[in-house]
Amino acid sequence: ADSHNDGKLSKHPLEEVVEVIKLPEFNPLARKAPSADSIDISPAVVDQLSDLVGTISGMYRENPFHNFEHASHVTMSVVKLLSRIVAPEFDEETLQMPKGKQNVAYMLHDHTYGITSDPLTQFACVFSALIHDIEHQGVPNTQLVKEK
Repeated sequence: ADSHNDGKLSKHPLEEVVEVIKLPEFNPLARKAPSADSIDISPAVVDQLSDLVGTISGMYRENPFHNFEHASHVTMSVVKLLSRIVAPEFDEETLQMPKGKQNVAYMLHDHTYGITSDPLTQFACVFSALIHDIEHQGVPNTQLVKEK
């Protein structure tokens, strides 16, 4: 994996990758949070969210692919993928174990980078999908570089 360059040993690019985003710590009690289906959202908040999505849709350009319809499909796909990250139910005995002993729960949290136990991270994933191509010009980056 290392290559020689002018007699110096260089790292493989993947060895230089560092995490810059702090992901949530493992919290076994997060599984005790109410399910999304059991949370009531007031009509005022529903209206605000509807207005926000409408504003976002207006920020997309009319182009053949990187448009709001595409963003909607990506968003629905992310929601579906998140729903497929299934966490097993844990009994009280498991929840009371020290952090290192809660093997299944901790491994699941670690394997999913904390997504399974952090609603804010889940929201960030869905919101990112919704806005990922705002202002996209509809042409590849290589074309934009050529036009400069």
